[in-house]
Amino acid sequence: MSMLIFFDTEFTDLSIDGRLISIGLVAEDGKRTFYAELSDTYAEKHCSDFVRLAVLPHLEGGNKAVTLVELTVQLGKWLEEFDRPVKLATDSLSWDWPWIQEIFRDPGTWPKNVEKKPKILGQDTDLNLAIENAFSSGLRRHHSLDDAKANRLGWLSQGAKVSKTDEDRPLL
Repeated sequence: MSMLIFFDTEFTDLSIDGRLISIGLVAEDGKRTFYAELSDTYAEKHCSDFVRLAVLPHLEGGNKAVTLVELTVQLGKWLEEFDRPVKLATDSLSWDWPWIQEIFRDPGTWPKNVEKKPKILGQDTDLNLAIENAFSSGLRRHHSLDDAKANRLGWLSQGAKVSKTDEDRPLL
């Protein structure tokens, strides 16, 4: 069975011309995370008013800022460190999954252990409520890593079991 990795992205606007701003991932066990901000894909002038108000203030900068080429290498290495197959989980197939495909678009960059189809978190009312409740613990809404963590917490609250050993893997 696969290790679930929850991910979320932030981008400049909801259009075909949107540009990637950041990506956050958290393993199903919550112990491993990855977060990066793109330094070469956008400028504030590309951002919608919503993104300027709700996303940009959460950016961390510093060593979190990388180029798209650096992101491809760093994220690929991080994903390949998992000792079993990985399935990425998203709550937004239409908006988040295309960024994964963009990051690993060049031949030979797709991590060998990552499945090419994501797990789509349902849009069920209980799951959405659980995700919303996760933000009450101090997570920042519209910060890609915190959004990924909220999705993980929502998934767990629905009775999912986190894998401890190879014999005790979650039912996906």
